Amino acid sequence: MLKAPVAEELVWAGVTRPLAPLVYFDLNHYIQLAKASRSAAGHASAGNRPIAVLPGYADLLDAARRAKAEGRARFPLSGVHFMEVAHAVPSPRQRSHVADIMEELSAFSYLLGRPFLVQMEIAAGLDRRYNSPASYVPMPLLHSSALWAFGQRGGFKFVDEIGNDIEPQLRKELGDEAYDNQLAKMNYIRERKLLEGPQDREIADLRERGYAPETYATGAQDRLNFELETSTILNDNPALRRGRLRDLIFGRDVAHEWMTPFVRHLKQREHDGLRHDLLKPAEMVSFWAAMPQVQVAISMKTHYHRDPSRVWRTNDIADIDALAVAYAYCEALLTDRQARAALASSHELRTFGAHLPVNAREMAQWLDDLPIIPDPDDQVLHPLPRSG
Repeated sequence: MLKAPVAEELVWAGVTRPLAPLVYFDLNHYIQLAKASRSAAGHASAGNRPIAVLPGYADLLDAARRAKAEGRARFPLSGVHFMEVAHAVPSPRQRSHVADIMEELSAFSYLLGRPFLVQMEIAAGLDRRYNSPASYVPMPLLHSSALWAFGQRGGFKFVDEIGNDIEPQLRKELGDEAYDNQLAKMNYIRERKLLEGPQDREIADLRERGYAPETYATGAQDRLNFELETSTILNDNPALRRGRLRDLIFGRDVAHEWMTPFVRHLKQREHDGLRHDLLKPAEMVSFWAAMPQVQVAISMKTHYHRDPSRVWRTNDIADIDALAVAYAYCEALLTDRQARAALASSHELRTFGAHLPVNAREMAQWLDDLPIIPDPDDQVLHPLPRSG
C-alpha cells in the first residue's frame, strides 16, 4: 500500500464552470484540425499539393463544430497552448492557421492557470482541515482571455495622462453601443495577437519593448533540471524504481513545487486573522493527497520515471502542467500516446473519470454521443455531478 495514495475524497478548487462538458486538445491535435479545416475549405499546401490530413481529423473537426454550435461541449485553451504556439509552430503563416481553429472552437476561452488553481486547492484543503468556512469567493474556471491562464482577467482600462478613469467620458462622447463595439474590437485584436504571436517583421520592435519569449524556456529548463536530478538519483539507486517510486516522487514534487505557495498561504491566513497552525506530518500527507492536479502531475512523473531509458525534455514539463489541469478539471482530453498511457495506467487516478480517447475518431464519436443540455452555459461549482 502506498504511504502517499490519492485521497478517496478529493478537495477541489472553489471554481465555477459551465454545465457543458469541457474538452481539451493538445497542440498537436489543433495542428491536425487546422489542416483538416484548410483541406475542407479547398486550400492546398505551399507546393500546391493537397494538404495531408491524418485519418479521423476531418471527422473530429465536424464533430467538434457540431458540439460547440449545439452547446454540448466547450473547448477551452490553456496557458501552455499560448506558449507552445509561439515555440512549436515556427512559421507565422502556420501559427495563423492554428490560431484560426483554436479561436473557432475556444472563442478565446482559457482555463485558469495551474499555479492559481493549486493555491485555491490549498485554501480549500486547509478550510476543510480546520473545519472552517470557505476563506475565498469561488472564481471562474474559464475566462475569455489568455491572461486568465496567468491569473489576470485581461481587458482594457482607459485613463488620462495622470491615471484617471475616463470610461464615463468616452461612453458619453461615443454612445454606449459604439463604445462597447470598439471595446469588443480591441479585445478581439488583443486576444488574436496573443494567441498567434508576432509576425517576423514585428519581433525587433517588440524586443526593444521587452518581448522575451525565451524567459518561458528558461523557467521550463529549471524545472527540467529537477526531473533530471531525480533521474540521476534513481539511476544511482535502481531499486527505488521497483519499490515505492510514487512515494519518492510525491515527496520531492511537493517539497520542490508547492511548499513555498503553501507557506505563503499560511502567512496570508495569519494576516487575515484565520486559523493557520501547521499540520502534523500525517495530516500534511493526507492534505496533499487530496489535491487533484498535484496528484495527476505526480502520477505522470512516476510513470515517466519508471522507465530508466526515458529522455526528459522541456516539452514533458509543459505537457504535465497542461494535463494536470485538463485531466482534473475537464471531462475529456485528447493527448499524445505517451501522455495518455501515463494517465490511463495510473490506477490511483481512476476516480477522476476524464475520458481518454485513443485517437481522433474515438474523440469524434464521444462528442457526437454527448446529449443536448438545456442551459449549457449556466455556471455551477466544479465538479459536475456524475451521471449514473
